[in-house]
Amino acid sequence: MPWKPNKRLVAQGFHDLKYLPRARSGWDSTLAALAYGMRMDVESGSPDLNAWAARHGAAASQRYRQLRSDALVLWHGTSRERAEKVIEHGLFHKRGLWTAADPSMAHSFCRSRSDRYATEGAVVCLVLDRSALTEGLDYDVDGPRNVYRFHAGLPPDVVEYVLLDDEILFTGDAHAREPRPWTTAKFKRESGEWAPVQKTPVRYSETESYRSVEDFARICVNRLLGELGELTALEVFSALYAAVSPNDALAHAEVFDLIEELCAPHRRRHKWQTYRPRASSEALERAV
Repeated sequence: MPWKPNKRLVAQGFHDLKYLPRARSGWDSTLAALAYGMRMDVESGSPDLNAWAARHGAAASQRYRQLRSDALVLWHGTSRERAEKVIEHGLFHKRGLWTAADPSMAHSFCRSRSDRYATEGAVVCLVLDRSALTEGLDYDVDGPRNVYRFHAGLPPDVVEYVLLDDEILFTGDAHAREPRPWTTAKFKRESGEWAPVQKTPVRYSETESYRSVEDFARICVNRLLGELGELTALEVFSALYAAVSPNDALAHAEVFDLIEELCAPHRRRHKWQTYRPRASSEALERAV
């Protein structure tokens, strides 16, 4: 599991890419959890869990959709072996159950356990009904980073997603019809180049199609910019690596080239550099 910090990218100012695997082999899907946490910082609040899931090729949660403002999204870091038991039996711990509103904390715990016990990590996403819980009776909130300590266990039906090394599992009772998971694409090595498995041009939508992995990635980045308006580099990487198979087909340098081509630096949110669509930024500069 590629837990070692990517010091080169951090030194270049990409603090959000600290745990981007240095090699192109194997996408670590817990990066998607970090992308959710960065979206919390960018939006200064709770992002849309179903939109996040769709961007990573996972089904939307009907439970989250129905609870709306009462939905309490929490994250728990563990091992793959324990995550499999969590799906079946729920979560419990004799000294209390620790979860976090910010998935980067769950990611940190998952990472430390993986290093310590040489096991594959996992991050569990929970969706609880806030209106059915009472602070002080059911749980306590510790510290400014909103760590939730539950006094008793939580049933398996609150577990909506499990993020593993190679996939994101939707484990909820029912998925919502909208938003639909983003289109994924498979590529094969052909004459030294990566080409779509399907006959080209491959249709992406009613108005767009692609002939190469670069075409596909460009469509995805433009779509991401259109939906979010302002994003971080990690959100680009996590969405692209969830959509492209195999991960080897898309090199880090190609993703950076797309960010430079399509995005313009906007501002810093905490320590994260954010980007906006380059075309709209340039138009605004001309108007000023």
